[in-house]
Amino acid sequence: MKKIVTILALGLAFATSCSDDFLDKEPTDQLGASTVFEDQSLAQAFLNNIIGQLPAGQYNSPGGGYGNNYLLASISDEARSKSGWVPSNSVVRVGSMNPLDLGGLDIWDGAYTAIRQVNEFLIGLEASDFDAEYKATAQASAKYVRAWFYFDLTRRYGGVPLLTEPQSLDDEDLFPSRTPRPEIYEFVNQELTAAAASLPNKSEVKAGQLTKQTAIALNARAMLFAERYEDASALANSLISGAENDGLELYGANPASIEEAIKNYGDLFLSTGGNVETVYEILFLPPERSHQFDRGNWPVRWRNDNGGQTDPTQELVDDFEMTNGLPVEDAGSGYDPNNPYVNRDPRFYASIFYHGSEFSEVSPSRGEPFIDMEWNGFNEGPGTIRDGNASITGYLVKKFVDPSLGFAPEGVSKTAWQEIRFAEVLLIFAEAENEANGPSAAVTEAVNRIRRRAFMPELPAGLSKEDMREKIRQERRIELVFENHRWFDLIRWDEASTVLNATYHGIKIERNGVPASGDSGPQHVFDPAQLTFTVFEDPAFSNSFPDRYMLQPIPQDEVEANKNLDQNPGY
Repeated sequence: MKKIVTILALGLAFATSCSDDFLDKEPTDQLGASTVFEDQSLAQAFLNNIIGQLPAGQYNSPGGGYGNNYLLASISDEARSKSGWVPSNSVVRVGSMNPLDLGGLDIWDGAYTAIRQVNEFLIGLEASDFDAEYKATAQASAKYVRAWFYFDLTRRYGGVPLLTEPQSLDDEDLFPSRTPRPEIYEFVNQELTAAAASLPNKSEVKAGQLTKQTAIALNARAMLFAERYEDASALANSLISGAENDGLELYGANPASIEEAIKNYGDLFLSTGGNVETVYEILFLPPERSHQFDRGNWPVRWRNDNGGQTDPTQELVDDFEMTNGLPVEDAGSGYDPNNPYVNRDPRFYASIFYHGSEFSEVSPSRGEPFIDMEWNGFNEGPGTIRDGNASITGYLVKKFVDPSLGFAPEGVSKTAWQEIRFAEVLLIFAEAENEANGPSAAVTEAVNRIRRRAFMPELPAGLSKEDMREKIRQERRIELVFENHRWFDLIRWDEASTVLNATYHGIKIERNGVPASGDSGPQHVFDPAQLTFTVFEDPAFSNSFPDRYMLQPIPQDEVEANKNLDQNPGY
């Protein structure tokens, strides 16, 4: 809104200072609205630009509000970010987020810019002479974008101004107040319902395009956040067993072995588009469009620069079950703290680089192709003296790492960002249906489909609603790890204040009587019998989540520009 007022005011001032002759000249570097909506290809280019503002969530991806130079995992209990200059460390996780500095989480300006463009597009489209089929599909696509941004705005800020037409200086409601969150969610529901009715099926279009399934899935997610569980359950179920499924399925749904399950889950996140499981994705095509996940997160000995930025916590590692389905703290699980990485959920091996995990697709710069997290080993691991890009916890993210790149050069990462997967749809259904009607057979089957893909035991029979709730939350933690869900999940479950006010832990791995390489010992030691594993705590791993963080602060300049826009509590 501040931008609108400033731009319009400058435009008026400029116009009054110019001669009539100057004003009669046609601009050569821009197209007027009338021109755009006389040519369908120009209108489509305008729409493509609007859709292109939907954010991707990888490290240093286009689109604000996801940290950009850190993963949202780094402000949750999933991981820590190693660098002090990263806003996850200097602002968000130390409890210092404020209206002047949102630590990379702010989407306000970008969201309302996109919303204004949607509003302008819809007016021009309605007045155009384009054919009815194109107009219906284009309108649906624009409404999807508007719904996405209103969903993201309201889950972050609470109630926000609801603008469905472009503003101008003479509008009576130039300074609108906040629309309550339930009304925003209802608007999102209406927009996405209308969009789904006119968008094509996934099977009818190219990868990366908006589809009927995209709109239904986002609506299901939004209704889950709104705690409209019956609606969320019905929407998700229409994609699972209803007529709207259109071929959606888990990728590698029925592996024959643990090894196959590991490969299937890992390969899913190396897709560059068109995976059977993907409901909506954002594609990358270097050099025109790329992200920087690989450059920022590859292990030390396999990179050409940077790396090691996102370091999983010991708490996350401990939450991966054993292959028998029992948690590590269960006496019957078989967990051995002196050999901690054997017999774990296959998704662990596809998601996390740990000491001794193999990375042989690319040759390291020195030594064997296994991750070396030894303390002070000057490789990937932590220590009081270490490589500046090594892990600070003893773990690194493996999920999303693309071995085909080789030494992770800059500007070439091309894996798609899968914003909505079929696995999430199954989990949305399970959670919503359990909250609405209890742990039915359908709820259990939805979770078990995901567990079968992971080659994990199915859920035990006879779970209560409360027990099922915990199983579903555990499954979201593992299945959707590093995909930007955890921070928002903890907030909507009202668990953030408990979970995120903590100091997290890492793993200290030391040789047990084996000489260091400088003393004629081996350069790398991976045999657990020759190692000591000690969980350690570090003040750098502490996290603060003040009560006010349940909502993000509205940027201060927006509050100052609009007298009717009140700030969120605590800021």
